[in-house]
Amino acid sequence: MPEYRVTYFEPSGKKIRQNIFAVNREELVSMLRDKDKTILDIHEKGASSKPSLIDFIKSLNRINISGTSVDATTLIMFSRQLGSMISAGLPIMQSLETLTRDEKNQEFREILGKVIDDIRGGVAFSDSIAKYPKVFNRLFVNMIKSAEASGGLDVTLISISEYMERLKDISDKIKSATRYPLFVFSFIILATLGVMLFVIPKFKTIYSDMGAKLPPITLMIMSVAEFMRKNFFFVLILIIALVILMKYLIRTNEAVRFYYHKFLLKFPNLGPIYQMGILVNFSKTFGLLMTAGINILESLELSRNIINNEIYRRSLDRVRKKIQQGYTIYASMQEEGPIYPSILVQMVGTGEETGSLDDMLLKFNQFYDNEINKKVDRISQIIEPMLIIFMAVVVLILTLAIYMPIFSLGKAMQGY
Repeated sequence: MPEYRVTYFEPSGKKIRQNIFAVNREELVSMLRDKDKTILDIHEKGASSKPSLIDFIKSLNRINISGTSVDATTLIMFSRQLGSMISAGLPIMQSLETLTRDEKNQEFREILGKVIDDIRGGVAFSDSIAKYPKVFNRLFVNMIKSAEASGGLDVTLISISEYMERLKDISDKIKSATRYPLFVFSFIILATLGVMLFVIPKFKTIYSDMGAKLPPITLMIMSVAEFMRKNFFFVLILIIALVILMKYLIRTNEAVRFYYHKFLLKFPNLGPIYQMGILVNFSKTFGLLMTAGINILESLELSRNIINNEIYRRSLDRVRKKIQQGYTIYASMQEEGPIYPSILVQMVGTGEETGSLDDMLLKFNQFYDNEINKKVDRISQIIEPMLIIFMAVVVLILTLAIYMPIFSLGKAMQGY
């Protein structure tokens, strides 16, 4: 009887690796699924597990800084097309084979090929995609697993595609609110650096030759320009190093991440948009999971995991613990204070009382989604004149620093 090296998740979420004897792979898969295990990997002991040189070279072509080259658009299209094909009556195997043939992304095409092989071997679709957490997150996997148990896989896949498309739209809206200001601000900084590095040093030479007395503002600007000219590459490397260090600390240090996310929420004008984006993502995810039949505690945990903000993550951890102790969601969120707007808390309370929590969450999501559009437009109207004023102030300071000595230059020239 062959021995298999198996990796799987327990129903509790704990990851297990162990050796199991079975007649064949199909029997092993059936046995694990009967015990509600989520299979990640099955490998027969004794079989070669060393990658070939060709596999290694292929893997080099897929290296990506985010860990995967499969973007949100690829997943949205895959989910929608697979849902539509299953809804039209095509078997899942045939649907996956068709999508795999047409897939342009090499990494995703290889993953789909392995998923097809797993399904042929008796592995459930949800268990197979769970092996690729960088592409299919836990929310995706759990919704598919729920659909497999209750039926309606086609509807769930289309819902997932709409959900991901909504999140992408929200992310794009928030980025659009910051893209123009960042572009203008960067242009001002680069223009100022250009003036300091190439223009001001020439004026300094002229004024020194003429013996002109320089005003304090000109001396200050010229000192900064001289420092930048002598230490430009050092300053540039220092800034890049600080940015990399900050990103590393935000990713690895919980305390730094907490205060950074707190700063983002408090940032003037843009902070409220950032907060609204978090709440829209949360309400959409939570409502969708509840609609799919996933229990409240698991839905909260999965919704918490898609939020990239430490303040809200900690808050939802506390909310989840209170619910486990017998509190209602309404009472738990109310105790968290103003990070949850009163309209969300009231709609959650109404949903709990009437048994329509998923509907209430999705209605709140729709309302706040419209509010984000209005807020982005309003912020754009506010930021544009502020940037113009900032640009005018920078130009004024540089102009005064360069041309104020001209008034004393005339006197200096009379001495010649």
